[in-house]
Amino acid sequence: MNLQKEKKVALQAAKQASKVLIKYYGKKEGVRQKPNKSLVAKADIEANKSIIKIIKKNFPSHSILSEETGVEDNKSDWKWVIDPLDGTHNFLHNIPVFGTSIALEYKNQVILGVMHFPVLCITAIAEKGKGAFLNGKRIFVSGRKNLDYSFVLVDVSRSNRITAANFIKKLSSTAVDIRNFGSAIYNIMLVACGKSDGYVILSTNEWDVAAGFLIVEEAGGKITSLHGKKYAFNQGKYVISNGKIHNKLLKYLK
Repeated sequence: MNLQKEKKVALQAAKQASKVLIKYYGKKEGVRQKPNKSLVAKADIEANKSIIKIIKKNFPSHSILSEETGVEDNKSDWKWVIDPLDGTHNFLHNIPVFGTSIALEYKNQVILGVMHFPVLCITAIAEKGKGAFLNGKRIFVSGRKNLDYSFVLVDVSRSNRITAANFIKKLSSTAVDIRNFGSAIYNIMLVACGKSDGYVILSTNEWDVAAGFLIVEEAGGKITSLHGKKYAFNQGKYVISNGKIHNKLLKYLK
């Protein structure tokens, strides 16, 4: 499948969104609270509009799923999945760990994924079956086989703090470095490029992970449900790893 145009559009949309984000970075404009008590800023909304405008200009018949505007179902085999600003709370606290995620699905299978981090000047991209790349360089997951001295990321959000704390408590018997950087796509990128060995997500949405999951898989990584089964985007809970420590992580999640 030739995705040259789709890839060009995804990159263009991500870069355009980054201009919006940089424009508002350091400014707490139009911030409001969502029903789930997470925050959304004017930057989220404007970046989202800029992405959708570019996609609709090039692919008007495609469906779109966005964190900020929900689903636009055009009964198409093609669906764009967008998170204009992942790491909103970092963004609002002037922490540069945030970015934009854009994925393209064909018949419910992700075939293209782009994640762009504007302040860090990092772009990760993958096409199905063609490998994963970070700023144009091929990337691979780590080769670490043991949990001891591994670097594991754990999703800690308002909705899962108790579960996350219990998992971390179990994991504390090992010599594991545990982190959470406040951005799902950044955490996923770290696994894909081999800087982290695993990432446990306890609550998320399709727009947070669709692009990143493809990038991890194309980098040689593994993704399952918390029970080690095949994942689906409606589950919201996942284990992501280099594949070699995967079963060891699953053991601590039982």
